[in-house]
Amino acid sequence: MAEPVIISNWHYGIESVEVGIQKLKETRSALDAVEFGIRAVEDDPLVDSVGTGGIPNIECVDELDASIMVGNTLRCGAVTGLTMTQNPISVARKVMEACPHVMLGGDGARRFARAQGFPEYQPLTERAIAKWKDLRIKLDGVMKGMVTQEEFSKNLGYDAMLTDLGRGIEMMVRAGQIKEVGTVGTLCLDQSGTIVAGTSTSGWALRLPGRVADSSVIGAGTYASPAGASSCTGLGEIAIRHGLTRAVCDLLEKDYEPTEACETVLKRMLRSDPEVTVIIALIALDKHGRVGGATTKESFSYQYQRLSDKEATEVVPTPVSLR
Repeated sequence: MAEPVIISNWHYGIESVEVGIQKLKETRSALDAVEFGIRAVEDDPLVDSVGTGGIPNIECVDELDASIMVGNTLRCGAVTGLTMTQNPISVARKVMEACPHVMLGGDGARRFARAQGFPEYQPLTERAIAKWKDLRIKLDGVMKGMVTQEEFSKNLGYDAMLTDLGRGIEMMVRAGQIKEVGTVGTLCLDQSGTIVAGTSTSGWALRLPGRVADSSVIGAGTYASPAGASSCTGLGEIAIRHGLTRAVCDLLEKDYEPTEACETVLKRMLRSDPEVTVIIALIALDKHGRVGGATTKESFSYQYQRLSDKEATEVVPTPVSLR
């Protein structure tokens, strides 16, 4: 039997790994480790793209997305556009365990959370609102000439000229003013051989209301199978189009090593979608306890820790190239 291990992405993934490995020692459950590891990041107000403290959508509303999946059984649960709730990953787990559906969204997801005992909670923070206001000012500059000042002073949601708004937001993403990244993904293999994947995000800053992040889409942002598990971060629309995490797990079933599987999927994506210029990154874990990851751009890192390790190990992958 492979040694239990947990892996999470980005520098703040260390929070998920540290909390998750402790939970794994306590309950011996990969499901608990993934849920509570991700909750630690959701609860960190300094992570401005996940849970509490996430920068809100264009109408200053935090809509949260999350999913969780057990590879051995293919059981999964997800929420999208969840509002006024603290831990979307825990609600996603409840969807998996207590609901006949895989995904709940919007007001239905919020009502389900209340019915399951999750109290009303405002994830918006003063810090996140201040960042939102700053981005609105920058968007104003980008969109000069597209809309009048009077129009811009209103909430730029679906009352705006959507083509112009979408173009303005896209320009800010490409200029690096709006981050297209910001997902916490965590994978775990426990003592019983159970493999679990989970992912959570508050999505793009200034996104349009109702936008669905790949973090809630099984097979795009999150996937787990008996062979392994994967989580994706980066521009969610691309992950959805290419079904990236399911593609990684398909290769794990062919006994690809996790890093090799992630690199292969990203190279395949780049060949078929050469206009991808933003960061897309994947992490993976297989049934043998091997871990890995890959990215299209620098700055990405992931952390992992085995049960016998005293501390986590950080890995900074070299970006994949088609050369």
